[in-house]
This record gives sequence, structure tokens and C-alpha cells, in this order.
Amino acid sequence: MTLKSICLVLALVAFTSTLNAQEDHEEQNWTSEQEGGEHLHHVIGFSIGHTHISTGFKDGGAAWLALPSFGLSYTYFFNKKWAIGLHNELIVEDFVIQSEDETVIERGRPLAVAVTGIYKIHKHVGLMAGAGMEFSSHEDFALVKIGAEFPYEFAHGWEMFGTLSADFKIDAYNSFSFGFGVARLF
Repeated sequence: MTLKSICLVLALVAFTSTLNAQEDHEEQNWTSEQEGGEHLHHVIGFSIGHTHISTGFKDGGAAWLALPSFGLSYTYFFNKKWAIGLHNELIVEDFVIQSEDETVIERGRPLAVAVTGIYKIHKHVGLMAGAGMEFSSHEDFALVKIGAEFPYEFAHGWEMFGTLSADFKIDAYNSFSFGFGVARLF
């Protein structure tokens, strides 16, 4: 799946979500409000997912890799539309990739850490973009992250969410991830 395909999927989700905006106008917003109207600013989330790498190297040849990953994130909402977050993702396997210049790069359970800005375009869609680092026992890379989160509050102060993101490792390789998780709002 290319970046163009990912952007198309995100655009379709955003478009279909806005079609229901008039019906949902009275419903509670993405960042919950308590009974007294107090806005909840903090969100801690845990997710499980898969990270896909198209430039993998396995059994002596090129291979598409789908690797299990875990995510842990903290987000602070300034208001109902804007937030800043710390998004962490750990791929739980060792793997090898082949960069654009044919260099083979070993990755030992890399941890990607990124600070992201988040803008909520709809109560069920938040877009994010940011930068950070991917740390591995072999070599570290700077990265740029873009993506979207799709939260749904199922109980007061709790939400489940889906994530879709792409990481562009500078001078190395690219990956995209999707996952599902649960978050606590406070």
C-alpha cells in the first residue's frame, strides 16, 4: 500500500464522518466533558497493531514485512480541537531491511518515539503530524510521522480507538502501521 492509497483512505473516512455531522451535533465531543462541563485534557492510550515495511529483506531476498507492534501514547488537549502528544511504538521482532541504495540495515526491536501535533477535524477523526527518533540496538534514525486517530468514547472517561500512521525514517526506510487500542481520559 502506497502513501497515496493511505491518504485516499483517510480522506474517505473524513468525508463519510462529516456526512453524519448534523445528526451528531448534540453528542459529546472527542475529548470528554465531565458532568459539570469541565474539559478533560489528558489522554493515555495503549494499542496493539501491525507495522508494515515494503523494503524488508528475508531469506536472501526482498520481502514485504508485517510485524507486530505495541503503542503507548500520552496526549494533552489544549482545547477541543488542538493537542500535542507523545506517541511511542515498539516493534517486537528483529528484522532486516534493504534501503534505497541497496544497503542492508538490521533493526533490533526498534522503538519509535515522536512528538506530534494533533488537530481534530471531527469528534471521531484526529489528524496528527510530528517528528522524533527510532531507536534500535543497531542504529538510530530520525523520523517524520503522519497519521490519523479514530476515537469512540464507550464509557465516561474511556474510549477505544483505531490508528493509522506512516513513519518516514530519514536516510533509511519507511513504514506504515495500523492498530486498535483503549485510552483513559482524565
